[in-house]
Amino acid sequence: MKLPQEFDLHALEVFVMTVELGGMSQSAAHLLVTQSAVSQTIARLEASIGTPLFDRSMRPLGLTTSGRSMFERSKHLLGLARSTYDDVRAGADLPLASLTVAMSFSLANQLTKPILSRLGKRAGRWTIRSGISLEHQGEFMARDIDLMVTGSFNLEHRDNVELHPVFEECFVIVAPASYTKPIRLTGDLDDLPFIRFSQGTGMGQQIERQIVRMKLGLRPVVEVESSHQQLALVAAGLGWTITSPVCLSAAPELLRQTRVEPMPRGRFSRSVQVVARAGELGTLPADVARLSANELRAVTFPPLIDQMPWLAEQLTWNA
Repeated sequence: MKLPQEFDLHALEVFVMTVELGGMSQSAAHLLVTQSAVSQTIARLEASIGTPLFDRSMRPLGLTTSGRSMFERSKHLLGLARSTYDDVRAGADLPLASLTVAMSFSLANQLTKPILSRLGKRAGRWTIRSGISLEHQGEFMARDIDLMVTGSFNLEHRDNVELHPVFEECFVIVAPASYTKPIRLTGDLDDLPFIRFSQGTGMGQQIERQIVRMKLGLRPVVEVESSHQQLALVAAGLGWTITSPVCLSAAPELLRQTRVEPMPRGRFSRSVQVVARAGELGTLPADVARLSANELRAVTFPPLIDQMPWLAEQLTWNA
């Protein structure tokens, strides 16, 4: 059987993108075309199949029964097509055309150079974004980001996402070096207020949930988005905080002015992982995860562990 001309990979990609992004206008904005162009592509696809894929009486746009079946099958077919494309290019020693990678500020400081040094030839053009992980998550789902190295990802259940663990780190307490009393973690440390990591970040939200679970009555004094800001305020004696080992690595010059200890109770952790859309980047996500784990384990954390040997027990390596 000869397939209709309108039933092609580009049309399937436009259809899948329209479903994933929630509408034709969103799909058009991502593809840098008009909404009319997206609508016409989908209309031709529906005509070639002989049945509607979208229920246009619904707002927002909904899928018909045929549309749901087409969506699942198209994702599988596009995954095979991308895998074939990547395998052939890899066999011919040709890179991906472009790649956009996102990381938190702390991870970007540690990993950008080794990733580009060792994997730079895998893409013709790289865009590295650093910032707040929760913002990256929205951009990833909108297909503006191809791959994330993140400790904050809440969509693990999606079947179109692949996850590659890097490591797990336990949160730690950081107080000024001048604070010499035992840290019992029953509330504020005497007159030192708690310096919050922004609740607009995934890590800040995780810390806040733990504070609520432990029923700690902490005064809201200052909230920051940068781990360097956070540690600088603690080093200056303006408060204490809860943070992660990778955030400590972002400001090693401040550690001598701080006192870092494991959680005396209520121990909790976060997992750092590489996130990509399933089947779209070949072996690259797994390679990034492996490289990231090796770099953090061999280069980033040893200087911290030399100063605080107990920190080694707060890290679990997965890749």
